Amino acid sequence: MKKIVPLLLGFSAYLPIHSQMLFSENLTMNIDSTKTIQGSLFPVLDFKTEKENVLTIKNTANLNILINHNRVINFINKLEFSTYGDKVTMSGGYVHLEYRYLLNRTFEVYPYAESQWAGSRGMAYKVSSGLLSRVRMVNSEKVLMFASAGVFYEFEKWEDPTPHARRPYVFDRNVKSHLSVSLKQRIGESWELTTTAIHQARPDRFLKAARWGGAVDLKYNITPRIGLNGTYRLIYDTDPIVPIRKDYNNVEAGVSISF
Repeated sequence: MKKIVPLLLGFSAYLPIHSQMLFSENLTMNIDSTKTIQGSLFPVLDFKTEKENVLTIKNTANLNILINHNRVINFINKLEFSTYGDKVTMSGGYVHLEYRYLLNRTFEVYPYAESQWAGSRGMAYKVSSGLLSRVRMVNSEKVLMFASAGVFYEFEKWEDPTPHARRPYVFDRNVKSHLSVSLKQRIGESWELTTTAIHQARPDRFLKAARWGGAVDLKYNITPRIGLNGTYRLIYDTDPIVPIRKDYNNVEAGVSISF
């Protein structure tokens, strides 16, 4: 199975992606069994001269290490910060690490850990860890489909946007379930569509206070190695712990290089 690892060179549209879901499923659909190390690196440097010098540095990395053809270490990382003169005006990023153990050709289990910080919606930081399982339901020339299930623990620290709030931060600690379905389709000779739907919730509030997520990645292959990518992310939190919008939307567009 050919591995296609996107290196996004962003243009046209970009919104920050710091949120409560990283949608790592969309980045780990395919693994090339002939390569021990696979991955991508996306550094971006933006400098502007406004009232003060504005410097923005972003870097996204995705690394897969294949061990004995049945184990994969997957590492996803994003770092971002901006300075306005001598003042840091924005900082954020995340680290995601998972150890995928392939029990057979269609089923795998993987513990994971991740951390996020300086979220754009007011999340100061988040740490989570859990155990997930993934089953490959469809594997054909045109369609690849996975379903995942598991449990995880998360700890979040949020800024309270309420004016004159008694406490500036609100903390949340929970054990939650994770359910997701991912589908990758080849459309014609040039198009690829990858979609993911996610449900996360405490076991005692499975539907009443759930967190829903959706991801859509559309790619047009100009050549076997170069393509155009567009992505959309949606998170809908039915019961946020601080008074913010329940929905969160993110759009990206860029050029992808496969290797």
